[in-house]
Amino acid sequence: MDFRRTPIPPQWQSAYEGFLRQVEKQLALIAGWLITVILVIYQVNPSQRGIYGNIHIIETLLRAPVLLVALFTLFVHYTKKPKVNPGLLLRVIALSVMGLSLSLFVVHALYSPDTLYQMSNVLMIGFFGVSILSVRGLEQWWMFFVIPLTLFFAALAIMGLEFKQLLPFLFDPLVMIFVGIVVSGSLSQLRRSEFLIRQQLKSLASTDQLTGLLNRHAIHISLKQMVARHARHGHPFSLILGDLDMFKRVNDNYGHYVGDEVLIETAQRLKNHVRAGDIVCRWGGEELLVLLPDTKLDNALAVAEKLRVAVGGPAMTVGCILPSRTAATALKVSSWTFTLRWQQPPPKLFKR
Repeated sequence: MDFRRTPIPPQWQSAYEGFLRQVEKQLALIAGWLITVILVIYQVNPSQRGIYGNIHIIETLLRAPVLLVALFTLFVHYTKKPKVNPGLLLRVIALSVMGLSLSLFVVHALYSPDTLYQMSNVLMIGFFGVSILSVRGLEQWWMFFVIPLTLFFAALAIMGLEFKQLLPFLFDPLVMIFVGIVVSGSLSQLRRSEFLIRQQLKSLASTDQLTGLLNRHAIHISLKQMVARHARHGHPFSLILGDLDMFKRVNDNYGHYVGDEVLIETAQRLKNHVRAGDIVCRWGGEELLVLLPDTKLDNALAVAEKLRVAVGGPAMTVGCILPSRTAATALKVSSWTFTLRWQQPPPKLFKR
């Protein structure tokens, strides 16, 4: 078993955290419903399990907090109030289920030893369920198990219950702990792999494969977000649209291989001279677009000039596909810069 975690690239860490929160939210909802239904079934039908009198009252008191946690989870999900981190809800659910399962075993060991095999099954179900809830892998699994089990064995010692006598009833649950480790680690690795595949597909769909810049489809999404942000809050943004002068001549004289290298170098120069929040896009062919959030026209003009100088400054030396041939050329950018001052659909912006 190889539980070494596949690393998440730094640029995807935020998206991965959001992905995990969605998984936690879904699992919390499922767990809330399952716990509610199961506890109600066990509560209203004690005679079928041979549970009577004081034991049933104690079980009721032990189940009540767990049922309240489950109902609160459902309330939060369907009303959206109060806003609670789904990961926190999931941790509370997992620890409450562990506490209930272990407490029931101790109570039955003290007052109803003949039902311990039933409680052994309860432990197995609880251990497996909590392992499924360990969304963040083995690190979270240890938190769910080590603390409750430590308190459990301490309670057995304090109450004078000998572990050797209870071992036949605990053997299968202890095996389930090992199963839980495998399940938790495997599911965590599968989730990471699924996330990485989804992100890679998303990146391929939104990235120009030659330059590594965003493509036209991706920039339309960002542009729609900027337009909506401007409509809500009045934040300005600017666009710089430019193309490479005499690029066709480069392709004709030196070949498309050299033309591709020129585009790659141009893209790198643009990325090196914009802010972290700015977006550079290959609009099409040799046309390039830069989206500048929170930037007014005067500042955008200054940025456009800086980018023009950066791209057209030092000569580009790129290898040619022909032996012993190189192309050295300085390219200029013809920039068109404007700042959004009106609300209209993104396609119409470029017609202006």
